[in-house]
Amino acid sequence: MIEFDVIPTPIGPCTAQVEGGRLVGLILGPAQVKAGQRRRLTDVRRGLAAWFRGEESELPLGIEAEGFTRKVYDVVRRIPWGETRTYGEVAAAAGAPGGARAVGSALGRNRICLFIPCHRVVASGGLGGFSGPGGVEQKKALLALERRS
Repeated sequence: MIEFDVIPTPIGPCTAQVEGGRLVGLILGPAQVKAGQRRRLTDVRRGLAAWFRGEESELPLGIEAEGFTRKVYDVVRRIPWGETRTYGEVAAAAGAPGGARAVGSALGRNRICLFIPCHRVVASGGLGGFSGPGGVEQKKALLALERRS
């Protein structure tokens, strides 16, 4: 069963979803959870607080991705706090030089924002897109928050 919590953060509420002790969803903003039980997810709250301090979090993630998408997520998870990489750089690191659009597609399916920090992936000529509910403005805010810390 999915357990969820709406957690206040410096960028507004985030909806966290946990299944089997693993974070399977983190959505910026309050979100509808189709089925589940709302409860206070203390470990996730601590993990989010650590993330916003720029610290590593030991939260177990339930990453549901395979193949190229999994490789993209692994590459993106290694981008340091406050740094960015281009879609092309991520594609090359994931073993698919020239696959920038495929990286964008994979990141558009990311269900665990912040911990798979897709906001750190930018276009070669600018910010690129962002599938979070706040769009590119939210991406700018996240990058600015990381650069101030």
